[in-house]
Amino acid sequence: MNKVVSMDEMMPIIKSQLEDGGKATFTPKGKSMLPLLRDGMDRVTIAKPVFPLKKYDIVLYQRNNGDYVLHRIVETGQGTYVLRGDGQYVKEYGVEERQIIGVVKHFMREGKTYSCKGFLYGLSVRIWCHTVSIRKNYRRGRRILGRIKRKIFG
Repeated sequence: MNKVVSMDEMMPIIKSQLEDGGKATFTPKGKSMLPLLRDGMDRVTIAKPVFPLKKYDIVLYQRNNGDYVLHRIVETGQGTYVLRGDGQYVKEYGVEERQIIGVVKHFMREGKTYSCKGFLYGLSVRIWCHTVSIRKNYRRGRRILGRIKRKIFG
């Protein structure tokens, strides 16, 4: 039987496991990492981060407001990172190394494990991240055309 537990309850266990050189696996909630990670369906395995992290790594971090978030690094700086969910358009600036808890090593979907190191995975991630403005404008255009269609055809 699977039990739903909040991240606040799990975090001491996850941090302890990572500090001891282990890994932690959990099912993320939310839609910010769609289409890669599906809400409540896919599982991720994280390991202790080795700094400096690389662009395109997916990290689990804690925001200043206390929320735990799983997002991708889209830019790196001097000890800080710019992050964004795969299903989002807005970047989150100034995430510091001290806020990062773990790095996703692989994810599981429908019984199959996918590594975050493979060539095809890396290629698809780069394409996805570099087409964010195209996807944003496409969605905006569809929304505008939908409004026009509703005004014309009722």
